[in-house]
Amino acid sequence: MANPAVTNLVADTWTKVATNVYSGYVWILKSGIGYLYTYRLTGEAAPTTLDDAIQFSMPGQEIAANDPIDVYVRSIGEAGRVRFDS
Repeated sequence: MANPAVTNLVADTWTKVATNVYSGYVWILKSGIGYLYTYRLTGEAAPTTLDDAIQFSMPGQEIAANDPIDVYVRSIGEAGRVRFDS
C-alpha cells in the first residue's frame, strides 16, 4: 500500500488499511463517530468479530508489532475515513 494510504470505511465492517507492516499510525480523518482497530499477522484471516477490537484512545493511534501485520479498522454506525502512515 502507498504511504500514506487514505481509506474510506464502510460502517460496521472491518477494512484492511495496511498490509505487511511492522508499525505505523492510523489517523482518524472523519470525526464524530467511533472507531475500532485490530491487527492480524500477515497472511492470517481477516477479523470477523469484535473479540479483539480495540477502541481508539486518540485521533492518531500507534500500532506496532515484532512480526509483519495487517491492520484493520472499523467505523461504528456510519461510514468513516482514516489514513495510515508507516
